[in-house]
Amino acid sequence: MTRGELDGLAVLVTGAASGIGRATVDLLASRGASVVALDPQLEHDPGTGPVIAVRGDAASEADVGQSVGAALDRWGHLDAVVCGAGVGTFGTVLEAEDVWHETLRGNLESARVTVRGAMPELIRARGAIVIVSSLAGTVAVPGSVAYTTSKHALIGLTRSLAADFGALGVRANVVCPGAVRTPMLDRVMDEIGGKVGLDRSCAYERAAALTPLRRAAEPAEIAEIIAFLASPRSSIITGAVLMADGGVSAVDLSLSGLTMQLPDPGPRL
Repeated sequence: MTRGELDGLAVLVTGAASGIGRATVDLLASRGASVVALDPQLEHDPGTGPVIAVRGDAASEADVGQSVGAALDRWGHLDAVVCGAGVGTFGTVLEAEDVWHETLRGNLESARVTVRGAMPELIRARGAIVIVSSLAGTVAVPGSVAYTTSKHALIGLTRSLAADFGALGVRANVVCPGAVRTPMLDRVMDEIGGKVGLDRSCAYERAAALTPLRRAAEPAEIAEIIAFLASPRSSIITGAVLMADGGVSAVDLSLSGLTMQLPDPGPRL
């Protein structure tokens, strides 16, 4: 994709303050798209350029309505929605009672409310929906029942949207990143790595050791995929689950652990 290729495209991005969401806003705007960025960590800024910032919650009908309205007031249309809002939590089914509803609200309900609020405009525009799930949407992350469940459910939501609204010209696809160097995963690496004596860098290295590409992704790499799926270039793609995980989902890790040489985890703390 090239500069100016997305001229005329108006996109709502949730979870826009950091990580994949922030990278997506920056990339879309650099390619010519007009963007409404929605996140609780943003300060409201109507701006004069291609990006409108809205401080709000993607699981709030009122905040989503404000964001859609901002796009319509400025540009007169809304062509795509990127549901990138999300939270990460830990706990088994015996331990996650306190975070269960919070996690489903942050990951699943935020996508449902956002899409529902934007759908009339997406139907008018014959537009696109891109939902950000996770590798945890296809396999279980041990000790993360609420996170894993919510990310699996996002795939079901996406496929339902594709089936229900495809005849009206609306496309819906889901991206499943693996490890991505975001502030959220930095915190996870610090917490889990610290328990086994690894610093953040070594924890990332250890986590990527059994993946074919042997590294975590950068947010900008995932943003490229999202921009493609939001753009007319992906006009025949809907209902797709796109794995962006460095190849880990293609590998039998039980056997790979026996045959692959693990890197030196580096100095312990």
